[in-house]
Amino acid sequence: MRALADAAASRGHDVTGSDNALGGHDAKNVDGCDLVVYTNAVPQDNCELVRAKQLGIPLVERATYLGELSKTYGTVIAVAGCHGKSTTTAMLGATFGGRNATVHVGVAGGSKAGSDKYFITEACEYRASFLHLTPDIGVVLNVQYDHPDYYKTEAALWDAYKKFCDNCKKVIVNGDDPLCAELSRNAVTFGLGKNCDYRASETTAQNGFRGFTLDGKRHARVKLSVAGEHNVYNALAAIAAACESGLPLAEILPRLGKFGGISRRFERKGIAYGKSVFTDYAHHPTEIAATIRTAREIFPSVAVVFQPHTYTRTQSLMPDFADALSLADTIVLAPVFSAREKPIVGVSSQALCRKIVEKKEKAYCFDTFSEITEYCRSLKEKAVIFMGAGDIDKAADMFIAKALTENK
Repeated sequence: MRALADAAASRGHDVTGSDNALGGHDAKNVDGCDLVVYTNAVPQDNCELVRAKQLGIPLVERATYLGELSKTYGTVIAVAGCHGKSTTTAMLGATFGGRNATVHVGVAGGSKAGSDKYFITEACEYRASFLHLTPDIGVVLNVQYDHPDYYKTEAALWDAYKKFCDNCKKVIVNGDDPLCAELSRNAVTFGLGKNCDYRASETTAQNGFRGFTLDGKRHARVKLSVAGEHNVYNALAAIAAACESGLPLAEILPRLGKFGGISRRFERKGIAYGKSVFTDYAHHPTEIAATIRTAREIFPSVAVVFQPHTYTRTQSLMPDFADALSLADTIVLAPVFSAREKPIVGVSSQALCRKIVEKKEKAYCFDTFSEITEYCRSLKEKAVIFMGAGDIDKAADMFIAKALTENK
């Protein structure tokens, strides 16, 4: 929403806004507005929406507004996928750094209001929001089951991605993902497979940071300033999209090599009690596993403080969560972050903890961030990752602040 507000303001509009976590909502906020844009996280009985309806002010949901806004730009590039969207969109934005592109990313500090020649946006699959976009180039990073509150089956999710690809003039997909491979007949592919159009070979790792040889349609040596094998795929997707947009490698690679990541994507926050503290947005088992594996390349031991995100996701993917989290040496669980949902009987962090304990001993569950940060003082691991899509990053800040206070 902030990125959309900035884009609208850059077009000369007067933009105001409100957030439940920043001062709350007030019906008076919409007085005098010509248009009210809202996210589907806001209930229809919200006082500002009710007031707008009373005053006859048009209401537009965020995804619809994004779709209409994108049509006012020259070339639209949209990045979809169950994980990696924000990082890849920000990477792609970095490669277009010399083109003054407008970049729309759902991460604080990742967006940019630029010119109207290029519009690079994250394309969210939740509630099929990305179907409001008609991109010139659409990128699909992966297709894995998520959002069980909306998509009742994996087939329903795949069908939404298929429709997204049908809306794109050109499609770029992960050639190593079998579900992606069937999305479009004429897709450009990226990956590690020998038949991919943009592929990585001779991959190296130093302190987790990857380097690789780019083969296929283009040839070059690539060095990244972000860690993890998953970022090789993200980088390949960004390179493919930039090249297919007409940018030369000589312009793409230096900017990509300087890209240092975005907020809450294996972001190092500081030191507490002799441990390196990270935050990470991972909230799907595949993301969790990728982040833990990345951390293990750098540190001899890793602890994870995980806050499950939504009850439906926790219920549907609980065995997968247990498997992924068990890759850490110690697991600490916070209560489920409900987001837009109501509790489901039998679905809780305690239930997930019991599932993990079946696999290993070191899993613990606490009710408050204060209890979590107090327990984390005793951890023996060299790295602690506060992980989840809710407000678990606040616990990381509390942990670091506690250590600083005690050291004074």
